[in-house]
Amino acid sequence: MYGDIHSKLAEAQRLAAETEAEAVSEDGAVRVVAGPGGDVRIIDLRMNAFELSGFELGEITTAAVKAATDEADRELSEAIRRTLADVFAAEREERQ
Repeated sequence: MYGDIHSKLAEAQRLAAETEAEAVSEDGAVRVVAGPGGDVRIIDLRMNAFELSGFELGEITTAAVKAATDEADRELSEAIRRTLADVFAAEREERQ
């Protein structure tokens, strides 16, 4: 059983490293690719981003970062839940 747990934990670590989500602002000016836990990997500004004020660009970028990291967190949480579900089910069965 412990070997299975270790392999599942290794899988969860791999998922955490590989999970990515993308968010694009409504006007397409900002594109963000992020991983879970606030791991911003790419911020891509299109030419129309430079037509915005600094304040507007900051707000749009912040919203895109939040959307991308929130989605990556959700995706990782679901993937880990699926990966570890059978481990926890087996543990519950052993207790009964």
